[in-house]
Amino acid sequence: MSVRCEHCGAVAGYGHELGHKSDCPSRIVGHKTFATGKHCPQTGFPILRHEPLTACEGDALWARAKQEEAARAERMPDEQAAIRALWDAHQRLKELGWHEPQYCPKDGTQFKVIELGSTGIFDCYYQGDWPKGHYMVMDEHDCYPTSTGVAMYRLYPEDEEKRKQKMAEAAARFKTEMEAEDR
Repeated sequence: MSVRCEHCGAVAGYGHELGHKSDCPSRIVGHKTFATGKHCPQTGFPILRHEPLTACEGDALWARAKQEEAARAERMPDEQAAIRALWDAHQRLKELGWHEPQYCPKDGTQFKVIELGSTGIFDCYYQGDWPKGHYMVMDEHDCYPTSTGVAMYRLYPEDEEKRKQKMAEAAARFKTEMEAEDR
């Protein structure tokens, strides 16, 4: 006994998506990718799981994307509004301890970065001589030169403490030198 699609009557099973009518919400239009939390022992790369994406799910995703686009247009109706939002985000990230990328360590020290066009925070290090080197971004077990550009960087907490200590020592030396010159 075969099972049929509740929407269009196509026979379910392997290759089921091929028999669907073009307007059937259950037809397969792509796939979803999920991280399993496991890694391949030979390569170290993450093991991913793929599931079918139905037309109904795809339509829901597209509708949500269009809603988000409309909400952005409402919040930022023109370039100047978008630039102000970018400036506000940049300022807030600085208040949260992030810095402009040109000031990152250039000695192989790892740090965190935010890339333009991404919502993630990634591990990174600068490779090569400034300014012709590359920001090498790490994601899971992959490492690649960023193609979009680093928006902001932040040291790991232990390295930030070392930096603060070094800056405090430099400020104390400067103060001592300035006081000596005034005598």
